[in-house]
Amino acid sequence: MGKRRYIWMVVSALLILVILLIFTDPWSTLRKDGKRMILHQPGSVDRIELSDALDTTVLVRKDNLWLLSSGEEVNPVAVKNLLFAAEKLQINSILNEHADEGTEGRTIRFYSGNRLMLNYTLFSRGQDFLLRPEGSSSAYYVSVSGYSGLDLGRIFSAASNHYRSHLLIDLLPSDISMIGIELENGEAFRFDQDSEGNITCSPANAHTVVPERAPANLAVRLLFSYFTAIRYEEKSGITRDEDCDRVGNKEMLAELHVESFRGEKYTLQVYPYCASPGAEPELFRALVFFNEDPEALIVNYIYLDVLMRDLSHYF
Repeated sequence: MGKRRYIWMVVSALLILVILLIFTDPWSTLRKDGKRMILHQPGSVDRIELSDALDTTVLVRKDNLWLLSSGEEVNPVAVKNLLFAAEKLQINSILNEHADEGTEGRTIRFYSGNRLMLNYTLFSRGQDFLLRPEGSSSAYYVSVSGYSGLDLGRIFSAASNHYRSHLLIDLLPSDISMIGIELENGEAFRFDQDSEGNITCSPANAHTVVPERAPANLAVRLLFSYFTAIRYEEKSGITRDEDCDRVGNKEMLAELHVESFRGEKYTLQVYPYCASPGAEPELFRALVFFNEDPEALIVNYIYLDVLMRDLSHYF
């Protein structure tokens, strides 16, 4: 008798569960929101709007060319990465209904003609990222399928500089862990920043002497701010192994090293630049060998001059 009663209770519970699933469908919200988070036709997108508390960027496609709203051509790789991430987003879990979403959100909209395809808000929460579709009461932890560690904050950047063509380095001061400077006069020194924002200076060769007192805070902070949106004008056609008198006096002006907390490493070897063989070195443009690229780039000197000051400037 007891066994029958137990079986009947189990069957009744299962029937109640089935009825609840049929009439309430707890997965309907997830399915509905999922359709408003994954970009299914990236090739039809012709306008992307990204905005947060600091920046707003509008990307527009004309024919097969992506431009900023000002008409300036952008780096196609940056847009390609954005569309790829939007197409490959996967939902990992749902945020607890009463939990804080984290930082202030970034709104992202995709259009095809005048039709709004997707509209959602991206939040960062530590190393994780959340998306809230427009009109939804739920937010979801997301990542890019196959790229679990991808920084969606950078991929979906609202800063126009992130998308500009000819961009070499685009690091915020807080992104930088180390700056190394080797000058033509023989000085070599480095600044290291820890996760708390504290900066120290140390010599990078045997004959550079760093004062025992702390460096000037403003001068050092300005140095760390100069690595935002460093760009080049054009490729020079001059290679590393080329014996060419267009490389000024062939003496390197400086070698600069930058590392980020994400592990990115950049090297800039700066030389004088002559527009034609035998001409005087130009005052406003320099040659830069960037990382392992065999061909030198022509860079506006305004980006470089503030990076090549001697050690005394910081003390």
